[in-house]
Parts: sequence; C-alpha cells; structure tokens
Amino acid sequence: MKKEEKKEKRFISLLSDTTFKHFFKIEDYKEFFNTIIKPIINMDIKDFELYDAELNSGNEKRDYRLDILLVSNLVDIVISIEMNQFPSEETKYKDRLYIYSLLAKSLNSGEDIKKKKVIQINFNKEKHPYVSKGSFYLMDKVTNREIKDFEIYEVYLENYKGIRYNGDNKEEAYLSLFTATSYEELRKIAGNDKEGLKIVDELERLGLDDKFGVVYDNEMMQKKMINTARNWGYDDGKADGIEEGAKAKEREIAKKLLNIGISKEDIIKVTGLSEEELKNLTD
Repeated sequence: MKKEEKKEKRFISLLSDTTFKHFFKIEDYKEFFNTIIKPIINMDIKDFELYDAELNSGNEKRDYRLDILLVSNLVDIVISIEMNQFPSEETKYKDRLYIYSLLAKSLNSGEDIKKKKVIQINFNKEKHPYVSKGSFYLMDKVTNREIKDFEIYEVYLENYKGIRYNGDNKEEAYLSLFTATSYEELRKIAGNDKEGLKIVDELERLGLDDKFGVVYDNEMMQKKMINTARNWGYDDGKADGIEEGAKAKEREIAKKLLNIGISKEDIIKVTGLSEEELKNLTD
C-alpha cells in the first residue's frame, strides 16, 4: 500500500483581511478581539455584530472595499476596522473615504447613517517611531470646532513585535500575534493563554484547508501586485498592466476552485469574476 503523503501546511497570518474577517464571523473569538479593541476605543464590542457586506470606497477604477464593519442595535455607533498590511499615503486616503462613505450612506434602505457616529480603527503593519497607538480628530476650518461625527484610531502592530504573554499583558501579546511569521512564533507569543492558543489552533487548521488557502493566496497575490504598482509610482499604464495580470491570476484560481468542487457562486464571490467569465473557463 502506498504511504499517504503528509499534507503541507501553509502559514496563515492574522494580518490577512481574509483571516481577520473569518475570525470576526465566529462568536468563540469575540473575546480575543474585544481584548484588543476595548482599550483603544474605551468601549466593549460584545454587543456589536459584523455587518457582512462590503462597502465600496467610490473608486470605480480600483474597487477598494473595507474590511470589517460592526453595528449595534443598542447604540448609534458604527465601527469600521481596517487591516493595512501595506500602509501608504494611498491607504490613509482610502481609509478616510470609508469614513465619509459611512457618514453619507445608509446601511439599510431608509436608514439614515448620518445619525450614527463612525469609529474607525486602522491596524497598520508598520512600526511607528514614537507611539504604538494614536488617535486623531478633524476640525472645521471655518468654525475651528472639532467634528464630533467620527473618531480615528491608528495601531502600529510592529511596535508590539517580540512581546510574549506573561500573565498580565493580554492586549499587547494579542497584538504581537499579528506580527508573527510562523506557527512556532505564534505559540511562543501566546504562551499558556487559552484565548491566544485558540487563535493559533484555528490558524493551523486553516493552513490545511484547501478552500481557505486558495482565497488567502488570492488576497496575498492581489496585495503584492497593488503594492508593486504603488512602488512604481502608480503610473496608470503600469497599474492597468498589473490589474490585467491580477485578472489572469483570478482565472487561474477559479479553475483550481472548480477542480476541487467549489460551487460557482462561491467562486464568483472569491475571485470577483462574472458568471460569463466563469462560463468561458469551462467551455
């Protein structure tokens, strides 16, 4: 009998939007996120629910979408959370667009979101030379008054790199988990903390999940291409060429998903391909 080959486990990072949203959808991990978010905004998020819809920033040529949107029936507050793996000036501009969009648009038909306060939390991979966390406000140029409709918080994850759980530093240790680049490092950071180890266990499980892995790899590929275009100065011709390359990669990923039995509906959601484009792959 042929010996069964051991399945290779890919590393799944918490810095991924795909990973971030996966954990937010599962109630068991809410305490983990509450531990890192509550000290930032001085508010418990246990009563908030994930609004599972993506809001376009308004850029039709490059269709950016926000990562996490939390809503509550108890308070007139919306929490927008962004995971910025490749922070840049453009990223900051995009994040601000989300705030303005949330202030101007309704979540549901007939609901006036202008009555809700918007809190945005940006988790940035980069290191900040002076602070690990910062908060900002906007001021009306005419009246010189602070605009109270929203708050912005920036978290610089690399500032937490190297921190390990010591029994009394859950928030810092959990933020340190986002900087890990291996499962071994994740376990060293989590130590004997149950919530942290639950996160690591699930990441390792996802590392063996083919369907999740394809979606994760697709996101990483897209981010790298966008970052490459940004490093080139975002020349439209070069950016368009990279977008075409990304489209070709999406078609390749779609074929792999079809081969492992993923439904066409799920493939369209994952890759962004149209029904017609998907049909052309199978003809």
